[in-house]
Amino acid sequence: MTKINAITINNLSYGYRSNWTLRKIKTLHNINLSVTVGEAFGFLGPNGSGKTTTIKCLLNLIKPLNGEIKIFAENSLNTKARAVVGYLPEQPYFYDQLTVQETLELYGTLAGIHKSQLAEAVNEALNTVGIEGRKNSNMRSLSKGLTQRVGLAQAIIAKPKLLILDEPFSGLDPIGRKEFFDIFVSFKKLGTTIFMSSHVLSDVEALCDRVSILVKGHLKGVFSIDEIRRSLSGSYELILRDAENHIEKLPTANEQIISNQFLRLKYHHEEDARMAMLYALNNNIKIEEYGVAHGGLEEFFVNLVKNG
Repeated sequence: MTKINAITINNLSYGYRSNWTLRKIKTLHNINLSVTVGEAFGFLGPNGSGKTTTIKCLLNLIKPLNGEIKIFAENSLNTKARAVVGYLPEQPYFYDQLTVQETLELYGTLAGIHKSQLAEAVNEALNTVGIEGRKNSNMRSLSKGLTQRVGLAQAIIAKPKLLILDEPFSGLDPIGRKEFFDIFVSFKKLGTTIFMSSHVLSDVEALCDRVSILVKGHLKGVFSIDEIRRSLSGSYELILRDAENHIEKLPTANEQIISNQFLRLKYHHEEDARMAMLYALNNNIKIEEYGVAHGGLEEFFVNLVKNG
């Protein structure tokens, strides 16, 4: 039995004509990518790498130069394929004069929710994103963070099979970020496929099964989060109290931070960390903390983008 992917992108390229020379500038170069059903996939890259352009091609908002995109084995040019998608753009825009409830009723109707089920769907979406008390507020009165919550509510109102998120944490405070993250986890547990572009790499690492990294329109690879963690060497961190006078006698650290009475030392080699800890024990220096920190997605991302 042939396995169906939630997203399949084959040889996708995109370009636009410059205003002055009308020369075609290519911004995406033969992207090939597949996302399996039910996984959370991080679509990463620095600013200007082509992430939003790829997403717009996927949703048929712009026309690529060439390539084919399928959503659950259906060509993305087919309206039926996109009917199962919920989309939160990087900068959601809504009609200012509408209330929050009217906005969600509009999007729920566009998503094909029957009129008899619309009120329930709106209330459920509002409760999920935590703004049930603002349903009668005009959209123009909402802050950036609240507008982002309305954006997520319209994306999930029809319980999509595929949720596409472009910088979903934009404009959110730490509490809002945590709440959004928990919502994404709950949808993942229900079997929803999540395709997410984000600069908040800690949340991507915690949520996603795999990530791809796009640099200047070129896909640098697809990597599992577990493989990334295993591929990076760990660092050894030692925190000492009242040890400033001993810095010159301790093994030279790769990184050191002095804060109040604490000295934080980070070593790349375990032997150096053990020697520092032994010195502290022999000289009655209080050891506040010792631990091993394994490399993660952020370190991997920076290394790949900067050093290839």
